[in-house]
Amino acid sequence: MHGDEDSPFGENETQRILEVGWRQGSVFRPPVGLALPVPCDRENELLVVCTQSCTVVSRDLARDPNIEFIVAKPTWHYKANSPEATGKNLRCFHLPVSGLANASALECDINRRFFEPRELCLKHPPEADLAVSEDAARNLAGWISLYYTRVALPNELVIRAKGLFDTIKSALKKNTQSGERLSESIDKIFVNWSPDIELQGGLYHLDILFLCADDDADMRLNTLLETKLQPFTEEGGHDGIKLTYANKVRSQTFLSELEGYKRLSEWDYLSNLGDVAESEH
Repeated sequence: MHGDEDSPFGENETQRILEVGWRQGSVFRPPVGLALPVPCDRENELLVVCTQSCTVVSRDLARDPNIEFIVAKPTWHYKANSPEATGKNLRCFHLPVSGLANASALECDINRRFFEPRELCLKHPPEADLAVSEDAARNLAGWISLYYTRVALPNELVIRAKGLFDTIKSALKKNTQSGERLSESIDKIFVNWSPDIELQGGLYHLDILFLCADDDADMRLNTLLETKLQPFTEEGGHDGIKLTYANKVRSQTFLSELEGYKRLSEWDYLSNLGDVAESEH
């Protein structure tokens, strides 16, 4: 079976792409003649395929003409529970790769992605000695999707909440009894707010729900936040925000308890957004 009349792709081309190892998560060292539209240190950095495997090996070139790459550099700081490995850092992702020299993962930069014509897969193979597991490739895809689905709070709320977010970030950086950062034991953070408009005055009502990995993290976080967040939880609020919050252990939480909430993926993003919004006022 072959592709359409205008496409050189067909079953044979698809099979060739599949056999040489092209798929989501494939690692590629670009050949010298390939011009790159984003900054890349060819001597020390690599490219990783972001596109889903079904598209990479599609027989229809007209429908699926391009393949997306992301620039990544070897890192010696991979830790499975870190924000960079679990997708909590939306700008940087640590992808475990076997076969790397003196490194265990590639650090992917969300701002250095680009598309290339898919014919590239017929002309050059990926790095055969560098392997990314299917689970790791799915995690990479999940991280990229979070970048596009992150919560969009009103700019005015982000500006007002800078002190609040800084307080919470400080608490999440504290160590647990096991010596890990508390943030590594927070599974997800959810938020709800009202009103969903740019206020000129009045209070924003902000509700935050922390899902913790275990009872120890739950109690530790509650202790750290209880006193520091008190000004925001009082009747009149603080900095234009009236806060309510709760901690729950993930295994003891029902899906129905998350209704109305939206996932809050990254505190740093919110601070940066606040800075940008403030500069535009």
